[in-house]
Amino acid sequence: MPIRSMTGFGAAEDLTASGTYRIEIRGVNNRFLEMQVRQPRFVNNLEQKVRKEISAAISRGSIQVSITCDRENEGTQLTWDRAAVENYISIFREIGRTYSLKEEVSLSDLLHFSDFLKAGSVVCNEEEIWDHLRPVLAQAVVSFQRSRETEGAYIVDDLRKVLDELASVLDTVEGRASSRIEEYAAALRERVRKLIEDPPDPQRMTTEIALCADRIDISEECSRLRAHIAKFREDFGADGPVGKRMGFLLQEMNREANTIGSKANDTEVSHLSVSLKEKIEKIREQIQNIE
Repeated sequence: MPIRSMTGFGAAEDLTASGTYRIEIRGVNNRFLEMQVRQPRFVNNLEQKVRKEISAAISRGSIQVSITCDRENEGTQLTWDRAAVENYISIFREIGRTYSLKEEVSLSDLLHFSDFLKAGSVVCNEEEIWDHLRPVLAQAVVSFQRSRETEGAYIVDDLRKVLDELASVLDTVEGRASSRIEEYAAALRERVRKLIEDPPDPQRMTTEIALCADRIDISEECSRLRAHIAKFREDFGADGPVGKRMGFLLQEMNREANTIGSKANDTEVSHLSVSLKEKIEKIREQIQNIE
């Protein structure tokens, strides 16, 4: 399923036996699913069905649903006045007896007096109204989802670019990491040499350098951050809503970037860690609108 934005608009309209329905659905981002439904009074009892239908297709977002119905275009049906017809037939037969007319009253005779035919509005119960309304609602949801998928495609394009930039910065950090430890070890030896008259124990010095190097080693953080980037890319093709999962994953990415910065002990790596966090923040802004 394509990535969907929580921002979108969809609409559908159709003429039915109970009126012309027009349904509009608008959505913006929200951590949860919130829905407002505006509808004609005669549809009020169907609101729960409308909400259930939309909730089955949409998991997150602030949704506004507007249902209108043009009752002027409502279908009509012909009815007939039984009492009036019986009166006509009775009168015709009485005339026939009075004047010894043998011809029976026919339907064509009655149709000359069309006042017993009446046009009345179709009265529909809730089930019939729902049968008319539901297909229009389904079309509006499809239109809304397409709109969100189009917006989602733009977001994914931007996210791919930022992830590429993030991976590029991480490449630079990893390239700097190995030489940084060597430089740190040489600097440490020089500082110790200046502080003492006699050369330190080589074994002890090696042990201390190894301990310090372990404290400033960022290889694990870089590996985990790279794994998070790969997982983030996989979610672009995941089945179902991924916005919340991306949010949790981004928290882990930010944690690794912060650890890299705190263990930097190097001006260049410190600056690069700031760049990592800037890229992650850009991603955070974008995923706020992903379902």
